[in-house]
Amino acid sequence: MVRGVNKQIIEINDTGNSYFEKVLLFVSPNKADLPVEQLNSEAKTLLFKLSPEFKQTKGLRLLHRQKRLKKTLLIGFISITVISAITVLVFKFL
Repeated sequence: MVRGVNKQIIEINDTGNSYFEKVLLFVSPNKADLPVEQLNSEAKTLLFKLSPEFKQTKGLRLLHRQKRLKKTLLIGFISITVISAITVLVFKFL
């Protein structure tokens, strides 16, 4: 179980392994500020050590859950604001 939404996760979708289709790596909080390229490189190195058949060029992406959540909340807030403004204008001119 993942607690909170401020975790950075590296998701590997193509492991090159017939037994496992996806790998999730949780980035340590003290390393979360490192450049994405460095985190991706470390993830590739780790997975290659665990499974030499891993295709290092495929299936790697870094998820920023906190940023995605903020963006979703912002879009929702803007949508509600626009709908409310339109409703007020419609009733004002009726």
